[in-house]
Amino acid sequence: MKIKVAKTVAELAGAFPCYTATIGNFDGVHKGHREILARIIKKDAETPCGSLLITFDPHPSALLYPAKNQTALTRLEKKIALLDEMGLDAVLVIEFTLRLAKMDPRDFVADILLPLNVRDLYVGHDFHFGSGRAGNAEFLAKEGRRHGFGVHEIGQVDGLGGRIGSTRIRQLLEDGKVDEAAELLGRFHAITGTVVSGAGRGRRIGFPTCNLDDTEETVPAPGVYATITEWHGIKYGGVTHIGPIPTFGIDALSIETHLFAFKEDVHGETLEVAFVKRLRGVEKFGSVEDLVSRIAKDCFAAKETLKGLL
Repeated sequence: MKIKVAKTVAELAGAFPCYTATIGNFDGVHKGHREILARIIKKDAETPCGSLLITFDPHPSALLYPAKNQTALTRLEKKIALLDEMGLDAVLVIEFTLRLAKMDPRDFVADILLPLNVRDLYVGHDFHFGSGRAGNAEFLAKEGRRHGFGVHEIGQVDGLGGRIGSTRIRQLLEDGKVDEAAELLGRFHAITGTVVSGAGRGRRIGFPTCNLDDTEETVPAPGVYATITEWHGIKYGGVTHIGPIPTFGIDALSIETHLFAFKEDVHGETLEVAFVKRLRGVEKFGSVEDLVSRIAKDCFAAKETLKGLL
């Protein structure tokens, strides 16, 4: 069954007789999130209840801490697709506003959890919400005893020697460590963008590229990466360059992907690029010939890296 997506409680009330739910932004839908989601999906299979994620859009940090200019690991559409793949029944996407941030946690229980007839609620060990971050697991447990729903606190999930969390994964990406980020995500990090017109430099030197714009997700550190690009459900291996192009005196950041065995005109279309491994940093070459030679080596390295993944 396809996941049901709603923006109001009324849209979900009655869709299932009750819900096994969790609350959170779930940015990245990483392994820590998946531990919680697996619990509610398993519980859902044992009861007549539907499995539900109550989440927020935009990301709370975008409104509460705009100076951070924090990007998301997953745009909303991607997040929903990942939840659907896991087998979640429903997601309630609540618009995050300053009014919601200041909401009394008791009102959240009364206005959202009770009308949805939440029978069991699963939250992470560091979960907080509402005014003064007063809505934590302890508070919810008290409300659960009062209103008749169970509250289950899930312990910390670790990976690569530390806690798995969206902030940590974002930092790994910003450091170019896309392979380590993939280990914590449980998948390769991907960005989605619209293909726009470039200067045609790649085509002139024998390596035509798809130039991405309007990306919402966290872009990895400048460098050259082995990547997998999906277009119309087909996956293509390639090499993606992120950053300035010093050989041609270009200082502006660009995202350019050369796809192997690909000759389609995709200008104006949307592509998803997944990052498998960083091959090198941004370099300035003494001549175009040197650049062409290095790109050829990058393509060979990327093909070796991507063996068995396509």
